[in-house]
Amino acid sequence: MFRKKVYAYENSEGDKGIIIATSYKKAERIYRKGYPKRKIVNLDIADYENNGAYLFEVKNVRNNTLYNAFPW
Repeated sequence: MFRKKVYAYENSEGDKGIIIATSYKKAERIYRKGYPKRKIVNLDIADYENNGAYLFEVKNVRNNTLYNAFPW
């Protein structure tokens, strides 16, 4: 059985959101459907500011739980 996880994304000069998926790879595929031209970056701020995005795992999904996906 695969556990679902919460993944968060933050686009440069754009929106933020969450994706529920069983793996990072699946979350990335889902993200790419909505934002095919954005570059997913790790920590490089220069790449982020040039049409980039952060995509990261938050936690496993649990009922009745608040997820602080963007603590900064």
